[in-house]
Amino acid sequence: MPKPLSDSQQPPTSSRASSARSSQSAGQSPPPDASRPSDSPPEPPPQTRLDVGGRALVTAITATPAAANTENDVERGPSQAAVGTFGDVDCDFSEGLNNARTGPGWTNRRKHFFILSCAGKPIYSRSVAFLVYPAWGHHMVLALNRQYADALYDLRIICRYGDEAKLSSLMGLIQAIISFFASDDDSVRSLTAGGHTFVFSVKGPLYLVAVSSTGESVAQLRQQLSYLHSQILFILTSTQLTRIFDTRVNYDLRNLLSGTEMFLDQLARSFQSTPGFFLGSVQCLRMPARVRQKVAQALSVGNPQGLAFGMLLAKDQLIGLIRPKRHSLHPADLHLVANMIASSSGFRSGEAWTPVCLPMFNNKAFLHAYVCYVGPDLCVVLCSTDKDSFFGMSEYKAEIVKGLEEGGCVDGIDEALHGVPYSIVEVGVPSLRHFIVKSTPLVQYTQPAPAPPYTRKDDWRRLLQIYQRASEALHARIDPVSTYFYTGPAEAVLACTVGTLELYAAFGPLVSKTVAMDAINALARWARRCEDLLFLGSVPVLGSKQRSITPERLTGPTSP
Repeated sequence: MPKPLSDSQQPPTSSRASSARSSQSAGQSPPPDASRPSDSPPEPPPQTRLDVGGRALVTAITATPAAANTENDVERGPSQAAVGTFGDVDCDFSEGLNNARTGPGWTNRRKHFFILSCAGKPIYSRSVAFLVYPAWGHHMVLALNRQYADALYDLRIICRYGDEAKLSSLMGLIQAIISFFASDDDSVRSLTAGGHTFVFSVKGPLYLVAVSSTGESVAQLRQQLSYLHSQILFILTSTQLTRIFDTRVNYDLRNLLSGTEMFLDQLARSFQSTPGFFLGSVQCLRMPARVRQKVAQALSVGNPQGLAFGMLLAKDQLIGLIRPKRHSLHPADLHLVANMIASSSGFRSGEAWTPVCLPMFNNKAFLHAYVCYVGPDLCVVLCSTDKDSFFGMSEYKAEIVKGLEEGGCVDGIDEALHGVPYSIVEVGVPSLRHFIVKSTPLVQYTQPAPAPPYTRKDDWRRLLQIYQRASEALHARIDPVSTYFYTGPAEAVLACTVGTLELYAAFGPLVSKTVAMDAINALARWARRCEDLLFLGSVPVLGSKQRSITPERLTGPTSP
């Protein structure tokens, strides 16, 4: 049985350092400390020892939350059973588990992410507030000894602020669970308890955990954990990360990530509102084909030495791209670049130069990104292999702007950005409420402006969750479906593949499958007619005189 972390192993509580990057704003100041109530916690109730497959696995804590002078106290309810799944092993947590009434601060946060080191040191947490004792403890609480039972008492305070330093005991619990299986050359992949799904992911020296009651599948949560891991590599590179923990296994990684938590926060929020993550594709700005051609011409002139990728972005939408001859920019890497820009308003203040790692291109070394807004919402991003090429990239940006102005692209881009968004009405299918069209070979997607009822946040998120389940069904490793049809009290959704297009469409709840199929075929015909308007087709490649850029040749510094 793994031992809990000793006091000497706990991460020190010290003030955060200022941001290491000049282009990033300082991290948020930590919330005020909440002191523990002066009265000592009540004695925990008896514990039930579990033997799974002949092995003493864990201890189920059947306690209700300790009484405390707080508005978030809960009432005990009738006992309910919960089932946990460790890898391929099912275990029944049925004794003494209680249902509870939780406050709005808990129920509003239905998903949480933990990131910790292999030594159990906290690195990052998000939306802790929904994981209060009742939400987790009354369905399924795991503890390896009395220390963790006491630690769960502190969750009433921890969950209010999400302070990773106060989560050290809980992180130690997660580390102990993972280590328990690793000691038998096994790994814990997922666990289901009550209405919550727990997903574990081990990425080298980092442990990532997602806990969700949103109904998302294990595969979807694992994909989100992969994005969070890529976001850390985006800042540090895998080489630097491995070297750090090879040197000091108990290193506090927050020292290096200080000031970049906003990137992880923004990314975690985007999972619930942006379909590009579960579609594995990028949204393009809808604009006339002639404007796209002018943008491509502007990007093709005067490419400087060392340029790896160049892109024009506006409000997380792709306008133009230039790339190496034999390599494309992976959607996941583009999502990370767009997330960085959206996370910090500091990029709007002038030219910025910052090291970035594009994990899908090369996770072992840095590129250096030149970021500059050339309009209220139009951003130029140039990634170079040369850390000393800032001025060369600045001159290239000036050439791009000159080409856009001479080609008359500025007005066209501005109209596409700030004009009336295209509507569902353009398709000419009255039964349609909303749709997403994805071009599989281009890994790009388009969608109209949300119309009622999807102008409300809750309705929009509900629709995206249905789309998410449909996407998983279409791309399942085992028994994928060719057509997915869902009917619910609020809408019906049909998803299918037509040629090179992947289509998702929402209808009224009473629509028949026949009517929905006719509508989605009409949608496919419309998308083919408007393909040049909706998607970024062929993109320019770096000139023949430009030295070929490949991941293997990108062996520059592994640290900024």
